[in-house]
Amino acid sequence: MSENNLDKYIQENDYFKFRGITPKSYKNYRFPGYLEKVIPKDKSAKILDIGCGFGQLLLKLKKRGYVNAKGMDISKESCSCCKSQGLNVEKIKDILGYCKRTKEKYDLIIMSHILEHIEKNETIQNLTAIRKNLLTEKGKICIIVPNAQSNTGSYWFFEDFTHKTLFTSGSLLYVLGSAGFKNIKFLDKQGTEGFNFIVRLIRKLFYPVYFINKLVWNRITSSGYHGPSPVIFTGELKALAERGNI
Repeated sequence: MSENNLDKYIQENDYFKFRGITPKSYKNYRFPGYLEKVIPKDKSAKILDIGCGFGQLLLKLKKRGYVNAKGMDISKESCSCCKSQGLNVEKIKDILGYCKRTKEKYDLIIMSHILEHIEKNETIQNLTAIRKNLLTEKGKICIIVPNAQSNTGSYWFFEDFTHKTLFTSGSLLYVLGSAGFKNIKFLDKQGTEGFNFIVRLIRKLFYPVYFINKLVWNRITSSGYHGPSPVIFTGELKALAERGNI
């Protein structure tokens, strides 16, 4: 079995099994706080969840009254699970193939923990195809990826065998900009959205301590970060970008 076929086999057939993930893993799934200001107010807006998994986000959108939310995934298991819950999902072979054949346009596309699974030399190509083929004129994309600059950054590159790359804020800005996206901004940079007041307060108090500690050790070890890149230490990077002109 070639390397490419092995990778396809793992992702299409046994990914969730090997990762120890089942629909029950999302029993207590909460709608992400950072998406509250991103989701369109219009309940008829067309939303696409690329890599929808077991449909945890789609279910929350459905309960909120969104009637045009759709998901796609390469996993037969996840698509079957979603359909059994009455969700609109489609099994795809790859993103580029879907972009070439579909005529549907979306107001918002969400890609949560998908981009890091795409081959590095295909990342910008996939993002460009999504921007040109899947978004409406004023459409936006929300990308969520593990953060290589976080406290557990490198761990997440090796923990999931199917990860192809990992991103910092700078490299995520680079690929989104290279794909033609405009007005790119990072969401929830201190990881406080969606939590109660006490948790938010504690995190806001301790975040500067962690930040200063990093800067001190960077100075001592003659290390540093790329100046123009936003310094973000949360476990995930969440970026929102606009389609821009084609």
